[in-house]
Amino acid sequence: MIRVAILAEQNFSLIDGSTIWLLNVCKLIALQHDMEPVLVLSHPLTNTYLADELPERVKVIELEDLGQASRFPRDRLYPPFLESTLAAAEGVVGRFDRVFVRGAVFLETLLESPAWVDRVVAYTPETLPDVSKSEPNWLTLARAARARLVVQSEVSKQAMEALSDYPAQVVHVVPPIVFAEAAQAKREELPIRLCYSGKIDPDYGLDWLLKFCTTLPDHPDLATTILGAKDTFRNRHKKFFEKFDVYREAVMLAQSSREQYFSSLSHAEAKREMGKAHFAFCLRHDRYNGVIEISTKIVEFCSLGVPPIVNDTALNRALFGDDYPYYVDTHLEDPVSRLHEIMRTKGSDTYVLAQQRIAEIAKQFSASQLSHRLGTAIRGSEGGDLDPEGKFRRVLIATHDRKFLNQFLDQVQGDPKVEISWQHWSSTAQFGVGDPDVPEGVDTVFCEWACENAVWHSYNKRPGTKLIVRLHRFEAFRAFPSRINWPAVDAIIVVSSYFRDILISEHGCDPERIHIIPQFIDWDQLQRQKHADARFTLGMVGINPFDHKRFDRAIDFFVKLRQRDDRFRLAVRSVMPWQIEWVWNADNDDKMRFEEVFRRIFNDPLLQGGVRFDPAGTDMEEWYRGVGTIISSSDSEGCHTAVMEGLASGCDAVVYNWPGSRSLFGDHVVDDMANALERVVAFANLQDRNLYRDAFSQSMKDYDVKEFTKKFFRL
Repeated sequence: MIRVAILAEQNFSLIDGSTIWLLNVCKLIALQHDMEPVLVLSHPLTNTYLADELPERVKVIELEDLGQASRFPRDRLYPPFLESTLAAAEGVVGRFDRVFVRGAVFLETLLESPAWVDRVVAYTPETLPDVSKSEPNWLTLARAARARLVVQSEVSKQAMEALSDYPAQVVHVVPPIVFAEAAQAKREELPIRLCYSGKIDPDYGLDWLLKFCTTLPDHPDLATTILGAKDTFRNRHKKFFEKFDVYREAVMLAQSSREQYFSSLSHAEAKREMGKAHFAFCLRHDRYNGVIEISTKIVEFCSLGVPPIVNDTALNRALFGDDYPYYVDTHLEDPVSRLHEIMRTKGSDTYVLAQQRIAEIAKQFSASQLSHRLGTAIRGSEGGDLDPEGKFRRVLIATHDRKFLNQFLDQVQGDPKVEISWQHWSSTAQFGVGDPDVPEGVDTVFCEWACENAVWHSYNKRPGTKLIVRLHRFEAFRAFPSRINWPAVDAIIVVSSYFRDILISEHGCDPERIHIIPQFIDWDQLQRQKHADARFTLGMVGINPFDHKRFDRAIDFFVKLRQRDDRFRLAVRSVMPWQIEWVWNADNDDKMRFEEVFRRIFNDPLLQGGVRFDPAGTDMEEWYRGVGTIISSSDSEGCHTAVMEGLASGCDAVVYNWPGSRSLFGDHVVDDMANALERVVAFANLQDRNLYRDAFSQSMKDYDVKEFTKKFFRL
């Protein structure tokens, strides 16, 4: 059972979009059979409107429940007390396996704590990263820790990948959740009712709504309902609140059915009133233009069958579609006049279209659709034991470089029966400080790279401990493999049959202990729609070192392709050679050969404007959307993960016949890259490319990281 602390800065005694989000998160986690949700409140619970809706499985902890409330400020939980509060809560319910946290300040505090950083799952702040400003500290800390993030939309995910270089594998899209309503409130045909629900804040468009309300005496067939959760920023908006207070008092005194105001309804009562409306007022001012969080209120109104009137923004268009009829461009249109215009469409074909659209949207945000997503985000995996024997595993990973393990670790950290520890080697040939050590209780040592780490462990293996070594291309042709005590190694992982044959023929390794498991990819993350112009774009990932990647061979091929069709472009995703000391200043001819290739690119008329260099980054999944054919011009590779990822994304592939390539990529391999010219041109001009893309993608599914993880534990 995974015990999850749910922690947010919001006051659970107030009803607004953020606290309803918190309520629904608790409900959704409670649906996960392998999770035990614990809501740790940051404010005293002064009413139980929302708390009464919590499932029985959700345990609620208030500061006063901890038996040491005097240690904490009574009005709310502050960051300096956060760690001690969580520790005290653990004393009541047991150790938290995960902390699902909302709020930048709380998040930063936990990410800075060695005791909590590996348990954090974060709901991110709601705005786009601002590249003109310094990156917030929480984001720097989260990326360094590879912390799992929950965002509300694909727009948010893409922004985190592209603008913040955040690894796609640990960013999970979980839109706002709505739970099915038992029965919608009965609506009267007349008057036509507009409803607002939420904070009383002019930045939420309440100044426009107030002006609209002043026009109602001249329109007896129109009505309004305002469900005001709380007043915000009264001092900032004094003039607005002077007017609004007068209006609010007058409405509440009049007790008219046409203009209604409610201030203290339960969530269930509020939803009943919301469901009586014909339209929902969901406009906001410009300060919210950078927000990429989908409003919980909008989703709730959709679930109640009430079409929202929304700002004409990219986020809303992504949600409702370009043809949704109830957008308002607040810069070009008078919001009050536009509200009147929209409400007059009640009963028309336009209104029917809007209701059909919101019904489709409501299905997308249903709990049944999203429960698995949130569970996977918090768990870190799809669920279930990675070890088929169901044993608790303590694995020590000994390595100088983790770069090929990140996605694997994302999976492993999601299994409560796996405990990972590290033995850091400072280089391929040298341990760090002191002497290597294997802590008591470790049952498996995994040597990532068959370098000095594998040499040492093969001669210092503890009885009863399994030793697994993974060999890459890098070390296969160095002295390390000849020094390893291979009979002591229980399992050897290689990335292709080529390296298996080398171990057998040159080092006498037992074939039964060698397992061919190519480098893994995150197949699911690569299933993204291609850009329209991707078909004429070749992609190449990595050009260093020269004698390994053979950038010149790729350029030769591209010149021939441009001679056939100058619409083709080459996108190169790589660190530049002059940025790497051991490449640019090496005692060989690599610098001269690179310079020659770059002169060709800038001087050859066929190449000018045809080659684009993209800086290296982690947002590879998004980058592949713009690539139609991935190329590998190398003289040697282990398994060339970029080709695997490209194919999984739906690219065609052109692979030069380096040793072991055919066992991985079959018909995509050519002895001369020029032999692939016709195929690349034909693929770019196909009308049914998607059929081929699906086939390319499916061919790589066995290399998904989840499959690698299962195979690893079978060893």
